[in-house]
Amino acid sequence: MTTAASLTLPLKAPRWLDALGWRTLAGALLAAGIVHILATLAVPLLGAGSGFARLRQDLPANRMVVWPPSAPGKEPLPFLMPDALYAVCHYDLAHDSLRVAVTLAHAGWLLSLHSAGGENFYAMPAQPLHHDQVSLTLVPGGEKVEFVPQPRRVGGPEANVASPTTEGLVIVRAPLKGLAWRQDAEAILRHASCTPVPR
Repeated sequence: MTTAASLTLPLKAPRWLDALGWRTLAGALLAAGIVHILATLAVPLLGAGSGFARLRQDLPANRMVVWPPSAPGKEPLPFLMPDALYAVCHYDLAHDSLRVAVTLAHAGWLLSLHSAGGENFYAMPAQPLHHDQVSLTLVPGGEKVEFVPQPRRVGGPEANVASPTTEGLVIVRAPLKGLAWRQDAEAILRHASCTPVPR
């Protein structure tokens, strides 16, 4: 009577593996893993151009621009939501600070600040059941800036936000609840502003 144990044959390593040695093979696998990780991390830095580099050419500095609704093949950036409208300001703090004034009209609206590298370093969502006028001053990081006191807008938080880079993007996202709300959302976005403030 034959058993399963008697039918199994001993596994043999290929001859080339014996000639190479297990240490060499382990070292080659480790080196390949390190090269793969480094190549993955280097691709964004060595690529033809980032999204910010493309937008920098198309957007005027320190001025808010309302984008048309996203359509297939006509998105200014990938992965934009088709059920939202966007207003974008390419800021440049080389000479002046920047006053940003936007209205976050409804829940779901969002003001976000992004560095030239794409990092989101500040975000302010709309508060439910509030009609919020937001006013903030964007300043270069690491600099001490003296501001002339100015009156605040009633009901609107005002803050000085330090940017880690001298250039970046201010993005206002307005979700659409339906086509009937599109005209109102576009009108509110057109009133958003980026205004240089002398330092």
